[in-house]
Amino acid sequence: MSRFHNFGLINVVRSERGAAELRKRFPDVRVVATEHPGWTDDVRKAADGRPVSVALDPIGGEMSRSLMELLAPGGKLVSYGMIAEEPLSVHASTLVSKSLTVCGKNIISGWPAESSPERRSSDIATAKQIALTLTEQFDVAATYGLDDLAGAVEHAVRPGKVGTVLIRP
Repeated sequence: MSRFHNFGLINVVRSERGAAELRKRFPDVRVVATEHPGWTDDVRKAADGRPVSVALDPIGGEMSRSLMELLAPGGKLVSYGMIAEEPLSVHASTLVSKSLTVCGKNIISGWPAESSPERRSSDIATAKQIALTLTEQFDVAATYGLDDLAGAVEHAVRPGKVGTVLIRP
């Protein structure tokens, strides 16, 4: 998606193994692994002095706090996942002193209700274009049937997983 919209990204992943795989496949993409104690400093270095204005957070919990600390004044944290078991915890001074915005997005049910028909149509067309033209970017870790939804979810959050977990009817 970033190629289509010319966004500068820094990808943050859990393991160095996952980071190495991304670097191998996409040498021009900046990747940082959170398993290293100084990973937030690595993100700042990867930003090359540019402000981090948005952080997309599929994890929640402690990760959200760390991402908010990386944001530039006026930045925005978009939380769309709940992998972490602990709640999102941030001191009000972090939000107030940097005028940060925190929002949650339900990517399953929120998108249809919050977007205009034109926007949904455009988003679907873009997703189709990406899926059809950039197939080499999508590794499949496993495919599960609807009868094994619990197994699919367990696999999706498994540390070290490489690729997307698919669910088919």
